[in-house]
Amino acid sequence: MQKLINFFLALLKWPIALLMVIAIFPALKADILILYDGLTLGILGSFFLPLLLTIVAWFLIPKLNGSFISILEHEVTHMLFALLTFHIPQDITIRRGQGGYFSYFGRGNWLISLAPYFFPTSAAIVVALGLYYPIMDQPLPTGYWIILGLMTGYHFMSTLDEIHLDQVDFKEAGYLFTILFLPGINLMTYGLLMAYVCHGFGGFPLYFNTFWDQLRLFLTLFS
Repeated sequence: MQKLINFFLALLKWPIALLMVIAIFPALKADILILYDGLTLGILGSFFLPLLLTIVAWFLIPKLNGSFISILEHEVTHMLFALLTFHIPQDITIRRGQGGYFSYFGRGNWLISLAPYFFPTSAAIVVALGLYYPIMDQPLPTGYWIILGLMTGYHFMSTLDEIHLDQVDFKEAGYLFTILFLPGINLMTYGLLMAYVCHGFGGFPLYFNTFWDQLRLFLTLFS
């Protein structure tokens, strides 16, 4: 199964890169429309204010850069996508201020290499925990959105700090592919997060429908 997944990921690598380049403007427009349609003062205060404060704190507190938590999230994200593509974890090492290292059995693929740069694992865990409240027929408390805002801001800043030319993950995935792939996929990832914040779990299909509409409009410009 691992070899089969790696084969298809290698086969789809450059078509996906092209798709992500084409998706940049439609995704950006979809993000704006989702926010315009669902943004409220409550969301600004409970989600975006904590997100903004995290970004400000990142510049004011040097120890946040390269902290144990940011390195841990990075390596755990590698491990998560290794497991999803049927690679067996071998070792994980975390050294504060020096970075981390995750190894696994198998050849690997570009998805494992680039996952930490577009998938906000800590925020995704918070989103998953939100499934508990509909089951219990309870509304999501303000504290939930505050935590999600903090985790989103933390991932955003830690990812920015991890993006540099000496990054081994970029070399493994290929510098050209990395440059083509990451902008579009990040716009979609954060767009999905915004859709969830503004519209709940129903925001996910709403975002994809909005994105698809914008993609079709964008493609008509070239037809």
